[in-house]
Amino acid sequence: MTNPSRMQRPIRVVIGLIAIGLCVVGGWAIERHRQAQHAQPPEGTSVPPKARERRDLEFLDLTPETVKAIHLTTIPATVPRFSKKLHLRGSLAIDPNRLSHVHARFPGTIVDLATVAGLRSQEALASASAPRTLQGFDKVEQGVPLAIIWSKDLGEKKSQLASSLAELRKEKQTLKRYEALQQSGSISDREFMDQQLKVEQGQIAAFTAEATLRSYQVSEAEIKQVKESAEKIHLSQETDKSYSADWPRVVVSAPISGSIVEKTVTIGDIVDAYADLFKIADMSVLAVYLHAYEEDLPALEQLPKPLQVSIKILANPEHGELHGQIDRFSPLVDQNEHMALLIGTVDNPRHELLSGQLITADVGIPAEPGIVEVPANGLVDTDNGPVAFVQPDTSKPHFHRRHVKIVKRYFDVVYVRSELSDEQKQSGLREIHVGDAVVAGGILELEDHLQQER
Repeated sequence: MTNPSRMQRPIRVVIGLIAIGLCVVGGWAIERHRQAQHAQPPEGTSVPPKARERRDLEFLDLTPETVKAIHLTTIPATVPRFSKKLHLRGSLAIDPNRLSHVHARFPGTIVDLATVAGLRSQEALASASAPRTLQGFDKVEQGVPLAIIWSKDLGEKKSQLASSLAELRKEKQTLKRYEALQQSGSISDREFMDQQLKVEQGQIAAFTAEATLRSYQVSEAEIKQVKESAEKIHLSQETDKSYSADWPRVVVSAPISGSIVEKTVTIGDIVDAYADLFKIADMSVLAVYLHAYEEDLPALEQLPKPLQVSIKILANPEHGELHGQIDRFSPLVDQNEHMALLIGTVDNPRHELLSGQLITADVGIPAEPGIVEVPANGLVDTDNGPVAFVQPDTSKPHFHRRHVKIVKRYFDVVYVRSELSDEQKQSGLREIHVGDAVVAGGILELEDHLQQER
C-alpha cells in the first residue's frame, strides 16, 4: 500500500518552485515598471530630481518647476570681503623705556626737597596758596632740582682735586728751580729727571681727580669753582664763603620731564648711591599689552612689523579708536590660558589715557590666498563632511554636489578652499572658485532628493 505522505512530497516541491519563479518574475516586472516611469514621466506632473547617471550621483538635473517650488537661489562665491580681525584684550601701562629711576650720585643726608605751588592745609584755602613739598604724581620738568643731599664723599672728591692741584703747583716750581741748577752743574741729570717724573705724576693725579668728578656728573661749573678755590688758597685770598659752605652739596635733578610715580625719601633720610629716590614716568607714550591665543600667533608673525592696531578704552568709549602699534611678541605662552603677550605703544600727548586701563584692540589679518567666501547657509554638514551645491550654468537647472574644505566659519559666511592639493582631491574634496554660483536657498531639499536617489 502506498504511503500518502510520500506522494505529497513531489507536489510540495513543485509548488515551491512555482512560487519562487513567480516572485522572481514579479520583482523583475516591478523594477522594469519603475524604470519606465522614471524614463517617461506623465505630462503635466512635476519631475522629481534624479541623478544624471547612475554611476555618478553627485549631479542633479531639475525642472524649472521644481527649482521654483523649493525656492532655490544661488550666490556667487567671492574673494573674502574683509580681512580677518582678531579681537584682543589687554591693558595700558607705563612704558619701561620712559621710566627713569632717580638715584643719588653720592651717599649722604637729604637736607632739602623741592616744593611746588599748593596748599598746606584746608585752613589756608581761604587765604592764599603756599608751596608744599614735592609729592608723588606731581609733574616735573627735565633739569628741575628735586632734592639736596649733603655728602662728605663729594667734599672729599673735591678736596682731592684741590690737593692734587696744589701738589702739582709745588712740583712745577721745584722743577723750574732744578732747571737753573742743572745748567750750573749743581745737580745731576738723574735728580733733574726725578723731578720731571714727579711733575708728571702730579699732572696724572690732578687729571684723575678731575675726571673722577666728571664721572660722578659733577658740572663743569662746580669743577671750575674747585680750581678757583684752590688758586685763591694758594694766593692767600679769601675764597667764596657761599661756595665753601656748599662744598659737599649734591643736587639731584629730574633726568626727564614727566610725573613722579614713586617718592621714597623725606628730609633727614640718609641715602646711598644705589637707592631709588624718585621714579619719574613720561606718560606721553604708554605701553600696550595685548593677549593673543597661541593658534593666532603664526598669522600675526607673518604680518609686517610694527603691527597697526585700533585700540578702544573700555571705561571711556568716548575716546573712540586710538591708533597703536605692536613691535614685540613675548616668547612665552601662558600655560593656563595658552595666550602670548603682544607688546607695543600708543601715543598719549594730552595725558588722557591712564596706566592700568583695560583696553580692546582689533588687529587686521589679510585673508590667506586660495580661499573664497560663500554664504553660511550654502553648506550642509553630512557624515562625510561639509558639502555645497554649485550651478555650473545659471541658465540650466543642473547642479553639482561638492565636498569642500572649510578654512574658517563665521556667523554669516564661511571661507572654503579654492585651491586643493592632489592628495586632497584624491580624498574626494572639490574646489569652489570665485564666481561659482553656490546654492544658498534650497540646499537641504537638494541634499534630501539626492539621498533618496541613492
